[in-house]
Amino acid sequence: MSAWLLALVTLAGLAAVAARRPLPAAALVAAQTLLVGAGALAAAPGSAHGTAAAAMLLLKGVAVSGITLAAVHRVREPRPHDDEPAMLARLGAALALVLVVVALVPEFGLDDRAAERTAAALVATGLALVLLRRATLFAVLAVLVAENGVAVAAVTAGGVLPLVVEAGIAFDLVALVAVAAIMQRRIVAAFGTSDSSALRGVRD
Repeated sequence: MSAWLLALVTLAGLAAVAARRPLPAAALVAAQTLLVGAGALAAAPGSAHGTAAAAMLLLKGVAVSGITLAAVHRVREPRPHDDEPAMLARLGAALALVLVVVALVPEFGLDDRAAERTAAALVATGLALVLLRRATLFAVLAVLVAENGVAVAAVTAGGVLPLVVEAGIAFDLVALVAVAAIMQRRIVAAFGTSDSSALRGVRD
């Protein structure tokens, strides 16, 4: 993947952490997922297997992006999460976590060091989404962002997984997002909010 594409993917993840509402955050993660899929297709080797695997990654991105955006669009929360850390505080904390993780993670054998750093940054960004955001939907977005990091590493790696394994991973992820979307709707219907603290009965 090109350096500018890796930079865009990383910035999209950080912007999702900073986004105030779930809809723009979901849109940013959807764009990130599609960028990773498009980058994989552009960087696919000449073999039919490599092209098919990259196309499957792109189709998975389209599927999970559509499900996630539809789930956010259909669920309107009457109680926003105004008690979360401020945008600059979230962004600063996420950026600090990303820099620490990228600095501490050693090389793990990819052909491109920039891709290694991007993969580590995306996993750290997923962790930041879980730690800094209270809406349950952000846990789903965190999984997607971290999985995008794994996808970046897989695309850059020299070897490739068997196509059936890649298909299984894609199916599992789409199923996970679909189930999480249903749960998000039920949680909001039951509690009037997707704030994770409400599920523990400790909302202030």
